[in-house]
Amino acid sequence: MEASYDLPNGDRVRVIDTTTVGQSLGRILELYRGGATEPVFFGDQPRPEGVVISFEQWAEYETLKEDAEDDRRREDLVRQRIANHDPSQGETYEEMMDRYGLDPDSDELRPKDGGSANGDRTP
Repeated sequence: MEASYDLPNGDRVRVIDTTTVGQSLGRILELYRGGATEPVFFGDQPRPEGVVISFEQWAEYETLKEDAEDDRRREDLVRQRIANHDPSQGETYEEMMDRYGLDPDSDELRPKDGGSANGDRTP
């Protein structure tokens, strides 16, 4: 049995019954070995309940998932830092540049008065 199923993003996938997919795993593997990349959706109802993908696709999705989790952790950390930030403890751009002895009007990080970028002054 085979049915069409509309995904939330508007795509339509073909859903194959579980028994047929089970009997076809060898053929699906041959297709993947031959370079096919289409996932195989299956289920016992006219909606997908599982999917068969190549190992390469799975590895790529795992990497993307880990990257997304890292991004979420960084976002949470930034949100936490912003929430705990005390603006009275901050400094302006000009104050920071002065602290490092840099010229705030320069397009490049140039020391003021010919000094080095770490705040040392040269005669």
